[in-house]
Amino acid sequence: MDLKEKVGHIIKDRRKKLGMEQTDLQDYAQVGSTTLSKLEMGKLNITIDNLEKITEVLGLELTLKVKEKI
Repeated sequence: MDLKEKVGHIIKDRRKKLGMEQTDLQDYAQVGSTTLSKLEMGKLNITIDNLEKITEVLGLELTLKVKEKI
């Protein structure tokens, strides 16, 4: 599973856990239906701006972590 698929899976799982439909998340995060659909399928290189909007609505936090060994 690549990073796009992992992110899409997390977004979809969280949305469902909160009892939200895709249309609800689209409205709250102000993103298009194609954007959200492709994101959840792991087929979209989403912008950081849109990812931030979506994660904010879902109560998720974006973090970057330095690897122990490169």
